[in-house]
Amino acid sequence: MIPQASSVPLEDALDKGQAQNDLEMHRPWDEAPPLYYDINPHMSDGINEPHPMPAYIKRKTYNQLLNIAPINQVQSKIFNRKLFDRIQRIGVLEFENKTFALFKDKAAGKVVSQQAYHELRINKNYSNVIPPQMMEDARFKIVKRPNNHVKQKQSKSNDELKTELVSTDGVDAVLVGAVTKYSNMYRDRRGSIQKGIASGLEFSVFLVDPRTQEVIWGARFVGSQKLGFRNFSRKKASWLNKEGFARLAMKYVLKDFRN
Repeated sequence: MIPQASSVPLEDALDKGQAQNDLEMHRPWDEAPPLYYDINPHMSDGINEPHPMPAYIKRKTYNQLLNIAPINQVQSKIFNRKLFDRIQRIGVLEFENKTFALFKDKAAGKVVSQQAYHELRINKNYSNVIPPQMMEDARFKIVKRPNNHVKQKQSKSNDELKTELVSTDGVDAVLVGAVTKYSNMYRDRRGSIQKGIASGLEFSVFLVDPRTQEVIWGARFVGSQKLGFRNFSRKKASWLNKEGFARLAMKYVLKDFRN
């Protein structure tokens, strides 16, 4: 326990990982490497936190990403190489916003999906990419289908359990996703909410065939900006705001599309 009579600002020092033994006593944390919360905002391993899994993606599909070793904070997998290589036209749905609690950001799903659209739009491999704001014109919609495996004795409310993507337009695939973390805030050791110098981000994105509901490709990103993550528009490293970091992260996430 920290002596209450002391006026040494121990907690302030601990928050920056630079605690000094001003009281000339042994403290276990003096020997531990510092954890800089201000450059790892909103990153935790809370078991009750939601996963960035879109409602229309099966859990077993998402779990396959979790078993992949991350590269540059990205776990990705091409589920059907043949279909992936044939794609020419992609529609981008606005990502689901699952940010929560004190770190909720109402713009998270919109901003991250827009970054995906911009990254695909400049890719010369695709003849047409439809942005999220045009999805209504493209006549994409999410509908619930009756689940044939539900027993008749169960209530009618259980009949609509399966959610599918439906498209009547001539696109090869739909890009869908969900965001659970999009923040530059963190909770320090005293429980106070502080603003960090870096941004934290967690999202998943999947490419789905709207005719068969088959998942063609998927990826998951989780982390914060590291010193090795450089701004593509500059020669030197720089700390990015939330939108800038989402743009940078999407470049790593969509690397398979550039190959």
